[in-house]
Amino acid sequence: MSSESKQSFKQALGSGELKFFNELAKKPFSDQAVAFLNAYWAEVGSQADFIFNVSWRVMKETDMNFKGCEYIHLYEEGINLDFDAGLYFFEKLCNYCDDQKNEYITDEYADSMPVMMTSIVRKKELRNKVDVNFDGRVSFIEFLLYQYQAFANPASFCERAMAIGDEPPEVRKARLALIEVQKLINKYEAKKMALEKKAKKKGIKGLTAKNELAQLASSPEAEALNRMLIDAEAKVRLVSKKYKGKSVTTGGTTVASGGAVWWLEKDLKEKKRRRGGK
Repeated sequence: MSSESKQSFKQALGSGELKFFNELAKKPFSDQAVAFLNAYWAEVGSQADFIFNVSWRVMKETDMNFKGCEYIHLYEEGINLDFDAGLYFFEKLCNYCDDQKNEYITDEYADSMPVMMTSIVRKKELRNKVDVNFDGRVSFIEFLLYQYQAFANPASFCERAMAIGDEPPEVRKARLALIEVQKLINKYEAKKMALEKKAKKKGIKGLTAKNELAQLASSPEAEALNRMLIDAEAKVRLVSKKYKGKSVTTGGTTVASGGAVWWLEKDLKEKKRRRGGK
């Protein structure tokens, strides 16, 4: 792509749209995904499970791998990947979709299936088509616009997303509550891992760690986490009741849509699953 066509593409977005896009691309992967789902819920709602369970997971795993982060409880969600990591991300995504044993590869997720390419062709694709703002990085919103280009593009995304307006207070409270739950889950899992490591030692230290590990499920940390999870669930339930499946507007501006509500419900369910895990 020539420098002229790059400049033309940026001008087509408009300075306000490009600024909006760049600000979104600096937010965590999950925020980018919610913005995309909000903008195209009618078209992409059927693919939401694939985005949450496959694309988002592989994006995070790729980011962890390239940051040298081994454990999920030590991971801080990223905002983009460099081109080498982007190549790795697409490779992992293609590998997932090529394995018939995996769950989300049925015909209903056909729109989410990536196209196989050689690394040389893929790198050109990343540079010329995926990298919307030409920063040499691959954000999640750029991947989503590229994957679902049958109905999505940067210009229409910015137009739709900018029209949605600020998230309602109830949505914000639910989202922040789930963020705090995640922080406590990470602390709890970090403590559990440390105790499991100490429990392998011989003597008093090992026995003490085993005893603490046995009591961890009923510890003050566990009780605090359970309380916070219950509080977050109540906030998500309120959001679902008020906004799910409804068109709510304030002053003529849409303030919530299906994507945000769906993601909150899915995120809560995943956190409850992790909390209940052995």
